[in-house]
Amino acid sequence: MKSLLSLLLPFLLVIAGLTGCGSSVKVSGIINGGNGRFVFVANNNTNSISIFQQNQASGQLANMGSTATGACTGPRYVDMHPTSNFLFVTCQTSNTVAAFAVIPNSGALIAIGQPVASGTNPNNFAVDPKGRFLFVPNARSNTVSAYSIGSDGALSEVAGSPFATGLTPYTAKESDSGMFLYVTNRDSNNVSVYRIDQSSGALTQIAGSPFAADRGARAIELSGKFAFVANRFANNVSVFTVDSGTGALTEVAGSPFASGTDPRSLAADSSGRFLYVANVGSNDVSAYIVDQTTGSLKAMTGSPFSVGQSPLGIEIDNQGGFVYVANGSSDDVSVLAIDKTTGKLQSLQTTGTPGSPVSIALTD
Repeated sequence: MKSLLSLLLPFLLVIAGLTGCGSSVKVSGIINGGNGRFVFVANNNTNSISIFQQNQASGQLANMGSTATGACTGPRYVDMHPTSNFLFVTCQTSNTVAAFAVIPNSGALIAIGQPVASGTNPNNFAVDPKGRFLFVPNARSNTVSAYSIGSDGALSEVAGSPFATGLTPYTAKESDSGMFLYVTNRDSNNVSVYRIDQSSGALTQIAGSPFAADRGARAIELSGKFAFVANRFANNVSVFTVDSGTGALTEVAGSPFASGTDPRSLAADSSGRFLYVANVGSNDVSAYIVDQTTGSLKAMTGSPFSVGQSPLGIEIDNQGGFVYVANGSSDDVSVLAIDKTTGKLQSLQTTGTPGSPVSIALTD
């Protein structure tokens, strides 16, 4: 009985800790639960992760409480392992990356060892689609740290890491093939592209890298044969075709395309027909129809769509056709439905958070 209790105690403590709310938030991964899926929200100011349960029919969120992040201080960006068994967190105050095991039917979190060191100011990271590696841009170190992911979710830095980037790297995205990594460099206005060693996870910049974008290249989205870059200081979106063999980027005719003020994140739907850009300065979401041949963007009828104040993050739940927006100054998350024919957005819910939500990442 004693050994059984010792095994169960960490689970009971975590479940008991799922009370109250944090301060600054970020909507994050969704996993399957008994009555729906769970949404994890990183509370940056209170060192905790809130848990919401998603109604899969309506897309709306119900608050299920929160759990402390422990040695991970300043939790900011969160994403799921492709199996949904593990949750990863970049911790900007402690300059670390943390891993948590996810209890499938409750969403409870259990820390996997201690957080591992990153560079300074770790940001919006990429999890390998095959679950092998994790890549973290370090904004103040001008590097990207690379980690292997163990079968238990534990992180180990790969040989040669960290790897050099441009100035102030903010967002990393990996190609669906797992062959290439793309990192936006805000203050050198470009995108670094790396070939990923399929055995070790080591990074090597490809020929022609970095590729020029516009002022303040902050975030990147990959969708089919196109890459989209939100340029924060230029108030526009650069569009590139992606060479699937080499990883190289080529800017399309007409690019860049105007956005709202201060775009900082963007997301494409699974069909690749629609692109949504969160504009912090104009408190709205620009919505575009993507030309499937050329990649050019056309603002759809009704765009931009109003959300809360300072929308810092945006992500799409492609299973249900919902958009989630983290509004940093109004301290809430906007839930919107996508019209599957036109791409237009309809507001469904605004759910409050304790303070300053940052960014959103969802599992499929």
